[in-house]
Amino acid sequence: MGCGWLQRDDDEFILATGSFLWTNGPVSPQASELGFILQVLCLLPDNCSIDLYSIHSFASLYKNFSGSSPERRVRFPCYLLWMAIHEQIVTSCLHCSFHTIAKVSADPYLSRCNVLIDSISPDDHSFPFNSLLDLPLLRRILVVSLCNGIPLVTDPVGYWRTFTNMRNFFDIMNLSRFAPLRSSYSSIDWNLTFDLLKDTLYHRLDTASISSSYRFRLQLWFDELPLMFRLRFRYPGLYADDSLCPNCGVFMETLEHFFTCSPDAPITNDAPPLISFRIRLLELLDQFFNRLARKASSCPKAQLELNAVLTQLKAIPSLGFSSLQNYSDALTFTGLWFLRGFIPRDLTSLITSSSGLPRRAASKIILRQFLKLHREIYHQLWRPRCKMKSLMDTALNITPTMLRTMKCSDFTNFRFDTSP
Repeated sequence: MGCGWLQRDDDEFILATGSFLWTNGPVSPQASELGFILQVLCLLPDNCSIDLYSIHSFASLYKNFSGSSPERRVRFPCYLLWMAIHEQIVTSCLHCSFHTIAKVSADPYLSRCNVLIDSISPDDHSFPFNSLLDLPLLRRILVVSLCNGIPLVTDPVGYWRTFTNMRNFFDIMNLSRFAPLRSSYSSIDWNLTFDLLKDTLYHRLDTASISSSYRFRLQLWFDELPLMFRLRFRYPGLYADDSLCPNCGVFMETLEHFFTCSPDAPITNDAPPLISFRIRLLELLDQFFNRLARKASSCPKAQLELNAVLTQLKAIPSLGFSSLQNYSDALTFTGLWFLRGFIPRDLTSLITSSSGLPRRAASKIILRQFLKLHREIYHQLWRPRCKMKSLMDTALNITPTMLRTMKCSDFTNFRFDTSP
């Protein structure tokens, strides 16, 4: 699809003109223009002004888009492009005005653009429309949408698999939420962590694309699970500031509390049974360590027996087993980063040395067993928690429809702050 453009100054002098071809991409003239507008906005310095003229009524479309809730925005045509344009305008403090030209033939400038488009040949400059996905802004928005569960035209799981190199990966690691890892950079096995993030137990693409457990893994990796301490900010009209854990009803539900929640027995027999997530997680970790130890100790060149490997696994501080065993309100659970999917080098080194396997082969064992651990955490911890949360919502007269339609803060809890 051809695209022609013209730049003029305030005195209506033409400064520059050009044309190019979009390839591998837009199926509509509107998408073609929005893609070009996004590229122009990304080139502008902060705090500047620009007027954009088109035969499309972008002014009213943008007004409706920017005034809508995230749940309604996704129904807009070219949602992803509009979201990127909106974020660029807000982030760069741009004064952007859209103007509609009712009749192209009556406007000399748009007529000139049409002439440019008509003169395009296959040998002229062309750009793949999909290259817009390489813009850092669009990558960030895709990750935001993926973690907040907002549907995309581009399949989020499929998009995540386009991260093919470590450079893309470390761009994401610049987020301020990962700042604590910067002081312990050398303690993480980054190659295995990257491989783990991209791998799945579900080898059929259609199964993996709809896998809710895969979404859970990514939300956990980014610390974006919809826990109560986030929902009270995201839906301030529905959840009070003192909304507590749906399991114990005593503490605020943070990520650490989700893994360590161990409520007392209910006072009455009529009360629903409570779940000790801490005890259940200890059981899952013990099973995970046993599977790893059996794999490592059964190798032909194994250097340690099963019990020795198992003892050393449970003693690694960053895996959090002993921390979870002795956990109290005054202590900190040390296994959070590991459970989120950041594999410590100590684990890789232990399995490699005890099994006698090459590092790559040992990493594959860890990767496979960790994916199984995450699947078990999803089914045995997260899903029961969600059922309790649903019962709590019912008691508060909060329906799923209300959560889908209520205007909530737009990405408030997932800003891409890259400050040091």
